[in-house]
Amino acid sequence: MKKASRKRKIIWILGSVVVLIAATITFFQIPYSPVRHEFQRDLQRHTERSYMQTGVFTEHDIARLPEPFQNHFRVAGIIGQPIMSRVSIHVPSAAIFQSPDSSPMVLDYTFYLFGYRPVRLAYMNTSMFGIPFEAYDSFQGGVGFMKGIIGKVFTLFNVTGVEMDRGQLLTYLGEVLLIPSAIFNEHITWEEIDTNRARATITYGELSGSGIFTFGDDGFMQSFRTDERARIGTDSSIDFPEWSAVIKGWIRSESGMYIPSHFMAVWHEQDGDFVYFEPTSGFEIKFY
Repeated sequence: MKKASRKRKIIWILGSVVVLIAATITFFQIPYSPVRHEFQRDLQRHTERSYMQTGVFTEHDIARLPEPFQNHFRVAGIIGQPIMSRVSIHVPSAAIFQSPDSSPMVLDYTFYLFGYRPVRLAYMNTSMFGIPFEAYDSFQGGVGFMKGIIGKVFTLFNVTGVEMDRGQLLTYLGEVLLIPSAIFNEHITWEEIDTNRARATITYGELSGSGIFTFGDDGFMQSFRTDERARIGTDSSIDFPEWSAVIKGWIRSESGMYIPSHFMAVWHEQDGDFVYFEPTSGFEIKFY
């Protein structure tokens, strides 16, 4: 009698485990995700609030910019293009490294920049051992955060604080030439250094940061570099190596405007440059 009872108990436990595993697998396969829903909700909200300026870019619009920026607008074919309110960049395969000697995590990466004010929204997703992993980076309303979620509901990290706020604001500034309408953004000021360099400063509320844009002799932007952006680990550790957003080349799109052909993010450490973000294949840029 006891043996039969023990057998039924074992069968009941095994059955419960099988049901739990099946339910977990089904949950992972359901397209809905709270993190993605939050990203899409924020995207919709800012899209609805976007300041839609009509018309096209003109020489008059860029007259107040330093000469290196004016040259970039001309050679990149931006003059005469419709003024956009936002841009999306979808990188289906992006390698992210935690350290120079680590193996990369390869993610599907999508981010949006808005021109009317500093807003940057980035959603990433991949899987680890069949378990969904998602991350959401955001700067909106003067507040930045970076959080990672595994299994759709379990938070691995959620980094916030003033250095994260400033870091996300400077990331937006470093990518600002991907959204040319940001020249109308009242939060950014521009200052010429020489024929190939110009400084940009962005101020939003009590936050402020600046960096130097470098342009090639052909007029195209090559990099943005700053020493004001903190590197914040998922354990909340902080240091301040110089940081660069680098564009390795520009190609002409169907509209006639030039867009980046390859870009990367770099920490400039004492023992050498550490490329911690880089697409491993092509990517798609859309203007709205």
